[in-house]
Amino acid sequence: MVLFCCICLWFYFAASVYDFIFVLMSMFGQIVLKFLTVGFIYLNLYLISYFELIFSSGVFEMAMMGILACKMLQDEIIYLIEKNPEIKNVYVVGNGEHIEFTSKLRECQIDFRPIGSISELPDLNKSELNSVSDSVSDSVSDSVSDSSSSLSLVVWQLELGLHELPKRLKVEVYDRISEFSQKVDGILLLYGLCGNVLGNVEDDFKDTCPIVILRDKNGVIADDCIGATLGSRDTYSSLLKSFGGVGTFIFTPMYAATIDEFFEYKKKGSAYKLTDEQIFEMNKFMFEASNYKRVANLDTGLTYTKNVSENIQKFADRYNFEVFDLSGGHQDMFEDCFLKLKQIMEKT
Repeated sequence: MVLFCCICLWFYFAASVYDFIFVLMSMFGQIVLKFLTVGFIYLNLYLISYFELIFSSGVFEMAMMGILACKMLQDEIIYLIEKNPEIKNVYVVGNGEHIEFTSKLRECQIDFRPIGSISELPDLNKSELNSVSDSVSDSVSDSVSDSSSSLSLVVWQLELGLHELPKRLKVEVYDRISEFSQKVDGILLLYGLCGNVLGNVEDDFKDTCPIVILRDKNGVIADDCIGATLGSRDTYSSLLKSFGGVGTFIFTPMYAATIDEFFEYKKKGSAYKLTDEQIFEMNKFMFEASNYKRVANLDTGLTYTKNVSENIQKFADRYNFEVFDLSGGHQDMFEDCFLKLKQIMEKT
């Protein structure tokens, strides 16, 4: 909007100058016309370069927030986008884990731009941007103050199978953060402790980029995506105790949608080369040994994922599990952490 107004004002000014030139031409002839025309052309080129420098410098640039997430939490990302109108642009890294997510974005009529890799985003160079920004007048800075709270969001989802090897998960997350931090102003890390390997991630990158991992209102890091959806470790612990020792899977909508991938991802890989029947027998043995007998269908309040009950029932029938509905899911932790990171980014 600011750029549009500047352009309109410039065209108005240019039209006035041209009128003045033609008046002079009628009075003094062609020599004055040529002199003024050449001068006006050089003035145009200078001002175009000046405005180009300003708008490319970052003065009018939106803050860039990155979300590095397990694909299990893609519904919560869509919730954040719909809940926060200051998110003006959405970029999605197309690494193969994005297909379901972008399909949901289209269903929700959320505009987004797919990018092949994170390298397509420009590098941050804050010292250079600040030096140029300081040279711009206060009046120009004031005119764009309303846009300072706007955000561009970059969503990068990692493969679900990383959870099977926590050490590999840590290496992958840390490598992606190192790459991501060169492109964004802050990273919302939609992971919990996940095998107790990500507990120090904020401190490990404190001198690189602001990072906020999923924490409850008491500052305790979520154990996993179920704990994040329930809102706190205490709530999660109380729920598990209420099961009275009966092994119970707790399925969110995305958990239900990725049942096969979650339980059979690695076993179907080249390292195992197991048949479907062998996978079934292995799972059955582990479930029985761990006394798993039930599946809880946790209502998160989100409806982006379809056929949740059908997917859970199919899994339960295969392993002869009881199914029951479970309430208490919400997005408070996700929203709190999003707002926390946004506030940190506004201060830096």
